[in-house]
Amino acid sequence: MKARTVLAVFFMSLVTATLAGAWGIPSVLSGSSSSSYADPDDFLRRAQRAEALIGRSADLLFKAVASKEEQEKIEALQKQLNETTDDKEKNALRQQITESEMATIEKRSADRQLQQDAKKWDDRKKRQISFAYYNLGLGSLQAALLVPEGMRIADAIRSNPANAIRLALKITSVIDAVKALNGIISNTAKVTSAIKPLMTEANIEVKSPSSASESPKEIDGGI
Repeated sequence: MKARTVLAVFFMSLVTATLAGAWGIPSVLSGSSSSSYADPDDFLRRAQRAEALIGRSADLLFKAVASKEEQEKIEALQKQLNETTDDKEKNALRQQITESEMATIEKRSADRQLQQDAKKWDDRKKRQISFAYYNLGLGSLQAALLVPEGMRIADAIRSNPANAIRLALKITSVIDAVKALNGIISNTAKVTSAIKPLMTEANIEVKSPSSASESPKEIDGGI
């Protein structure tokens, strides 16, 4: 019994140190006595769904505005993603692809020639862009709710020694998910702000979700 107690304390110390270093916000790990927490596996599943929604939406918007050369660079990264079998490398490549696509959308949306060309896009393409914009905003709303939830799950590890060992095995994944979602929220805000004038100029409906619980728009095919 004493050995188990010592082991649990060791894991608690390790996890607390990991969290403090990951966020650099010691206050997140103090002042809570709650032993209740959401299921880490359920949190990670919902985080993956939000990231996937944002990734698909960004990819559609990217393909609408990117040059041939820019698309070829992403295709090369996608080829790497398809070939790797390492989960950590897959996640890193997914993030790199989404971040690169968002940076391109932000840059290309300010191009005056592209804004003029967008006026000539057919109704199907305009509808797809409108839906992708909506879904991008929806994914960002979901991510904004998931970040504090992930932090609360991590906080619960410190306040519930009985589950320290089991939850310690999940904490790295939770921390990584929170970091990724934080970055996505920031990048998504830049993208939606940048592409909105292009959409307005091209007479494309600019509609944003009002709640994270709304359903994504179904988009047939690609742009």
